[in-house]
Amino acid sequence: SLHRRGDRESLKEDFVVLGCPSTGINKKGAAPKMREFLRICYKYGPVNLGDVKTGNIYTTPLEDILDRVTDSTVVQCAFDSRDKLVSVLKELREKKPGISVIVSGVTDIVQGIMYEAGLGRIHTIEYSMGTWGRTERLPDLEVLKLTTMCGHAMIADNLVGKLLRDVKRGRRTPEEASVEMAKCCTCGNFNVTRGTQLIREMLPLYMMNRY
Repeated sequence: SLHRRGDRESLKEDFVVLGCPSTGINKKGAAPKMREFLRICYKYGPVNLGDVKTGNIYTTPLEDILDRVTDSTVVQCAFDSRDKLVSVLKELREKKPGISVIVSGVTDIVQGIMYEAGLGRIHTIEYSMGTWGRTERLPDLEVLKLTTMCGHAMIADNLVGKLLRDVKRGRRTPEEASVEMAKCCTCGNFNVTRGTQLIREMLPLYMMNRY
């Protein structure tokens, strides 16, 4: 979730919340804590939620995700609203499920959310330093804005092109195309609200040979 591409306007309402136990500290017996974390997050309307070992809510029923949580699970929830995240963090502060919680987003916006939720200063910050090497081989930035919402690179750039063609031809709506991309992101990092908006923005730029 560190490597999402886009400007501040595009990323200001895009947040990923991860819950994970710590090896050697609280990993043993962590499964019930992970389930409580997921239930709290789900209450506030995440646009995606998942477990890398099981799938996300667009491929797997929530109860199956909860049932398959193990002590070594790392779970993730994507939110499309600052207000939702404030509510989630307030309840996590109150309930204290006993696991590590990581929030991914624009740093100063996340810090403001932390203050509003009564959590004070951010404990630790990890930055993305960008992409190094033969960057000319990367897809266009507009495509990367979509594909980098899956941290494990499970959304192919050719799939983005195919889904854009489907939308242009009237075979899918932008919402349906965004959900199709979300299905590829097993963890649940893909923000379908932002995905829908990005697809709408790309449509006028995407040229297609109809013959």
